[in-house]
Amino acid sequence: MIKLYDNPLSGNCFKVKLFLVQSKIPFESIIIDVFKGESRKAPFLQINNAGKIPAIDDNGFILNESNAILLYLAEKYNKNLLSENLDERGKIYSWILYNKTSVDPNLAKARAIKKFFPPEKQNSKELEFLQSEGIKSLELIDKHLFGNDFFVNNYSVVDIAMYPYIKLSYEGGIDIDIFKNITLWMNRVENTKEFINIY
Repeated sequence: MIKLYDNPLSGNCFKVKLFLVQSKIPFESIIIDVFKGESRKAPFLQINNAGKIPAIDDNGFILNESNAILLYLAEKYNKNLLSENLDERGKIYSWILYNKTSVDPNLAKARAIKKFFPPEKQNSKELEFLQSEGIKSLELIDKHLFGNDFFVNNYSVVDIAMYPYIKLSYEGGIDIDIFKNITLWMNRVENTKEFINIY
């Protein structure tokens, strides 16, 4: 059985959990309390020496980085969430990398500052920058989703990767409701089979 090193407040962990649930893959969730520094302690560092969640242990094969985990799991367990068409798969790879270069870094960090940092630790200039850059990525995504149900034709690992921190962007002080195509897309994701809520 797959072990998922997990935390219920992590959008990146949610991605992996959503994939596993929707693909009907049995797994054990092992909660790592990052707020108590458990991800930086020796037991977990043997799983991921970068000290970050999520990570999985698939019968002895250990892998970290949420989007890499999604691609690995899709290749091994559910190719329906990839594509047989090479051009489509190329677009999936492109979007899943864009997610990690331009979407999550801004939306997740803005959320972290607003939700988890005490007021005296919040850097307002950094927050404004992250919100501004996050909005730029959302504008691009909203344009892309005009006339498209999902990122690359059918529901795929890209939609799973994109969903959590876009959904939670309001916690970083970004009004997601102004992006009508993204709102419609989120509704479609939430209506896929076996969907689970973040919290």
